[in-house]
Amino acid sequence: MLPIAVASLFLLVMALAPFIEFDELGNARLSPKREGKMKKELSNLDEAEQYALLANDNGYYPCLSCKSSGVDSFQIFLFQNEVWKYGTTTKGEVGRYRNTLKNMNLVYHQQFVGTLPDCLKQEKLKIYRYPLLPECLKRGFHLIRPPGNKQDN
Repeated sequence: MLPIAVASLFLLVMALAPFIEFDELGNARLSPKREGKMKKELSNLDEAEQYALLANDNGYYPCLSCKSSGVDSFQIFLFQNEVWKYGTTTKGEVGRYRNTLKNMNLVYHQQFVGTLPDCLKQEKLKIYRYPLLPECLKRGFHLIRPPGNKQDN
């Protein structure tokens, strides 16, 4: 009776936790699928990029930071190649945006490649220094961050 109960418990654990496997000695380990996911995510921490989204053409673009900058507007005029947003990704342009940038009339420009923490530092530096860029200083009003960045992160 005890072996049946142990076997039933073992099967129940396997059914409820497909991310755990047991070897022939009963030692628990991660399933190959879970182990692979963990390794991929750890690898992503070492392979990131910091990017800028730039205006593809002269025109009006959504301004997500206008209100927080004290500007009463939902759109802002950008000239071609002016910064709309700074960001960081471990997925690259296609993994992060698919085909949405073309619809938004933006161009992805990789600016820095490194570990995720290093890319996040570069992103922060660029967001905080945005008000000092000539493209921002020449306006009649100043933004605290790029138009496409709602927050400082």
